[in-house]
Amino acid sequence: MANTLRAGRIAGDPTRGLCERICIEAARVFDGCRETVNNQNYVLELNGIPPQAVAPFTFVEAVNYGETLIENVSVVSLDSGKSRVSGDIIIPVIVTFTDSLSNTYTAASTIRFHRDFVLNIPNRSIVPYKLEVFAAFISRIGNFIGENAVSVSGCYTLVVKVIVMTDILVPIYGNCVYPDCVECGRGVCNEFTSLPLFPDV
Repeated sequence: MANTLRAGRIAGDPTRGLCERICIEAARVFDGCRETVNNQNYVLELNGIPPQAVAPFTFVEAVNYGETLIENVSVVSLDSGKSRVSGDIIIPVIVTFTDSLSNTYTAASTIRFHRDFVLNIPNRSIVPYKLEVFAAFISRIGNFIGENAVSVSGCYTLVVKVIVMTDILVPIYGNCVYPDCVECGRGVCNEFTSLPLFPDV
């Protein structure tokens, strides 16, 4: 018999098996938007270059790491009922490079830029809303313009969400029942001991 108390697509009547209503604390997304920018130029000031690295340096890549932030936020209501949300986006970046001895090192930097978005902001309540941002950045085109700075051309995808922590009531089917794990392959010892003692003639 199929295990229906597990995650997956519903077949048949979706109300069959519902047994309870529970209250879940969740981050409710009231609105959000996505922005993708390609081939944008940035100058990255580097921090934490290892002292043993010997210049000149050669750029390898720059990628985002850590949590993206939004600062200096301004919210202005618009006639459409939505709001203009402005702020400074800060993306932490790790830069990989090689030195003159072909050793590979990394250093930290940040990308900072200002953005304006039109978003739905929830009505005033005791529990406040917050803005949450996520960014993915990558660059594999760049040159050092000094021992502590690199000029790069890269692309990023930015997602901005308006979130309120809320208690929501949802119907559930009960607790999940997990099936037994299935071993992907035979162990190396089993494969070894199953070999014939002597090769075929």
